Amino acid sequence: MSATGQVIRFEAEVIRFDGAGGWHAVFLPDDAASEARFFGRPNALGSIAVIVDVNTSSARTSLFPDKQRQSFLLPLNARLRKDAEITAGDRIAVVLTLID
Repeated sequence: MSATGQVIRFEAEVIRFDGAGGWHAVFLPDDAASEARFFGRPNALGSIAVIVDVNTSSARTSLFPDKQRQSFLLPLNARLRKDAEITAGDRIAVVLTLID
């Protein structure tokens, strides 16, 4: 897999989900979700592979479709959160690079 070169930039608030592990994520705003739908290459389950950059940290992950919000959920793994000093409630600037 390689980066397609398509970059999506947005800001969003980090949320923490209750439950095992208490994972963290952001929901893409409408315009960013539209770009991901148009330019992304979803797998059979609808997720889209991306490289996420926050501050000076990056990670490879996937966008997961959220039908209720008509958007995508971007999980933020523990290493990325630690490296970028992200906590729940923070508003972060995100740069996504789509992967094909």
